Amino acid sequence: MRKKISILINPISGTGKQAKALSALKEHLNATLFDAEMKESSKKGDITRLAKEAVISGADAVIVVGGDGTINEAIQALVGTKTALGIIPIGSGNALARHLKIPISIKKSIQRINLFKTKQVDTAQLNSHTFVSLAGIGFDAQVAKKFSLGKKRGLWNYIRITVREFFSSSEKEYDLVLDGENRRATAFMIVFANANQFGNNLVISPEGIIDDGFLDVCIVKKPKIYQLPTVFYL
Repeated sequence: MRKKISILINPISGTGKQAKALSALKEHLNATLFDAEMKESSKKGDITRLAKEAVISGADAVIVVGGDGTINEAIQALVGTKTALGIIPIGSGNALARHLKIPISIKKSIQRINLFKTKQVDTAQLNSHTFVSLAGIGFDAQVAKKFSLGKKRGLWNYIRITVREFFSSSEKEYDLVLDGENRRATAFMIVFANANQFGNNLVISPEGIIDDGFLDVCIVKKPKIYQLPTVFYL
């Protein structure tokens, strides 16, 4: 019996490879294994709605053609269900795909889907919003918001926003409760890491493991200008 999958496409996701992904799906997705339907989002929130419809219809998996933002929308409907998540990564950073060692190559990521090997991973919540990779407060959240509100996508636009916001942002005081202990911290940003990276292999939590039952809390000071080459190299 063929598995039922719903392929959800974000037409404005990062790298503009949607047409290439659609062509590759037609050529490489194993039609003898899958009963597939394709749907495209038209506005923010559509992916969550479409993923929820897939769950209700009994889909075995939702395949996201997009980046981390699109994945984040989909998991709001998938957490706690029996519907698996698949990823064809065409985003700007592809943090979750890289952490899970999913090939960035469209063809190879489809071939991985054809194997239909699944694993259970942890999720977490911040302000009632579920995330599977990273969430943060401070500088990284500020950059992510500016990026999401802009019309341009892609790595270089993300870098441009990061550089601009770096010089106008400062450290703030935070009160935290970590493992039941109160702690006050001065931080440029605080990252709650279920996985290991921001994307493009920019690692923030080297020991982050997505299925170990723990969140890493990374408290980051604002680097000095002379430290930036080292920071970006890491």
